[in-house]
Amino acid sequence: MVNSKRIQLTAIELGSESPPLDQGRVEQLASSILKAGICFPPLVVRRLGDRLACHRFKLLSGHRQYYAAQKANLKEINALILEENDPPEIEAAILSQIQPNAPVSEVPEEQKEEKVTEPSDLNQPVINSSEDLIKKLYQQNQQLLAHNEAIHQSLKQMCAYTQQLLAQNQSICQSLQEVQAALANINTQIASVPTSQVPPPTPTATLSGSLEDRNQPQLKIRLINQGSQAEIKQWLTNAGISEKSSGKYIKKIIEYRAQSPFQSLIHLKEILKLKSQTLTKLEKCPVPASSSFPH
Repeated sequence: MVNSKRIQLTAIELGSESPPLDQGRVEQLASSILKAGICFPPLVVRRLGDRLACHRFKLLSGHRQYYAAQKANLKEINALILEENDPPEIEAAILSQIQPNAPVSEVPEEQKEEKVTEPSDLNQPVINSSEDLIKKLYQQNQQLLAHNEAIHQSLKQMCAYTQQLLAQNQSICQSLQEVQAALANINTQIASVPTSQVPPPTPTATLSGSLEDRNQPQLKIRLINQGSQAEIKQWLTNAGISEKSSGKYIKKIIEYRAQSPFQSLIHLKEILKLKSQTLTKLEKCPVPASSSFPH
């Protein structure tokens, strides 16, 4: 791709054939360059290697400007740079626009008149190539503008989203501060309550008393309906029920009492399908002293 920039005069290499120049016009151009600081039209050069690694150029057009810049003691000069892989068509199109006739030599007036009167058919492909190049560059430029606009819109959306996140974070931080303040207030109030006003913890109710008291049928029904599995298992074990049978009975008790409470030991016998001798064991076995249920 062609680009324009200032390059070092010492980085420019001349071709093997240097065209003859009018030294008077070179001196005149050097004086003009000293006043303006630049020369126009710019040099046309081709890079002699990779774009990133090579900084040497071959002069294609602008020999008079090159020598005038040397006489003006310039270190840099503006130039149009063709890359190493740019096709010859692009070179021809650029040269036809900058210096369409012989750009570096003094052309006699009669030759100029001849060129004006010559048919333009031979130059038409070059002109068409130049127009195609300009159209192509214009299309690429439009594509870049559209791409930049899309990036700009995306950045605006990202900025708006970031602002929303910042606002949400600020709201969350404020809420956390309010919660911390409320907790600190609660802790202060708790600390200000005298110890004498704090009620002692309610002890867990446990069964105590004689075996006769713990052998009441009502306590056994309450154990079945409200006791834990461990308490029921302890009662069944104390009554001499095997561990296998106890596990089966406890499972049925838990399932049934979740729907309807047991009314009596006879009711328990019917639901569990107990044998009479098993019921007798349960009737004689008191509730464990460590048992506790809600009152």
